Amino acid sequence: MLDYTPHDELMTLPKYDRIAIYLFRDLTKDYTADTLPRAIPFDQETVRQAMRRAVADGVINKEVANVPDIKYTYDARRKLPKEFEQAGPMTWLQAGKGKYTLRRTRRKNIIDFESLGFDPEIEEQADQTPPFISALLGQDEQATFTRVRNANLITEFLGFNVWPIQGHHRTSVSYGQIEIDEVQAGIDKGKETIVPISGKGGQDNLSWSQALNLNTYGAQKAPIPGLAVRSLGLWRDHLNTVWIVEFSAETDIDDIQIVNVRRFRFR
Repeated sequence: MLDYTPHDELMTLPKYDRIAIYLFRDLTKDYTADTLPRAIPFDQETVRQAMRRAVADGVINKEVANVPDIKYTYDARRKLPKEFEQAGPMTWLQAGKGKYTLRRTRRKNIIDFESLGFDPEIEEQADQTPPFISALLGQDEQATFTRVRNANLITEFLGFNVWPIQGHHRTSVSYGQIEIDEVQAGIDKGKETIVPISGKGGQDNLSWSQALNLNTYGAQKAPIPGLAVRSLGLWRDHLNTVWIVEFSAETDIDDIQIVNVRRFRFR
């Protein structure tokens, strides 16, 4: 039997973590750390059943209507509770409409650049956004996209000219619906290349599951089949510096690597 978080400690955790722990216990009740399989399939109804048990036990006050928002929390906002890690890191992955997989992965899903040894020098970058336009911008990822686009940083980072194709592209791939924050494209040394981008800032972080979505989009949904794929993440950290991260193009989450990182501060 797997170890359970003590009740007093459980009740100090955020609501979504309490729900996730009840889900984990339902999914793994027949396993030990030694017998836990590589992947456990489940669906939205499984999540709702876990929430009903949590309500009945007084662990949460009511169910969460938007189950995908629970999953998104572990895609971008925080790591899964430590109870999940008794046999190593795990990731909550999409596996179809309303279907999921809890998969053992070689890394925690949320990308922690410091623990990975990435500490790029901050490059000062002139902000090309006119002051009036800058005053209208917020602090979210779209504002970051605007400043990066106006400074032509994606072209500088990749080393070839790129042009925006589409923003907030929601589409379906082999394992379900995904959304790409921005799609750009250009020609790299004579090779037609698509550049899917995920942008995060504030409380949201980049993750390996997002990188998987970018790569899968490039492999399966590019408007012209067979394009080269250069997937990028943009992240505005708490110091208001902007990280541009390039991921290798694999479509297995465990195989994806970070191949280039640069960090900018607008002035």
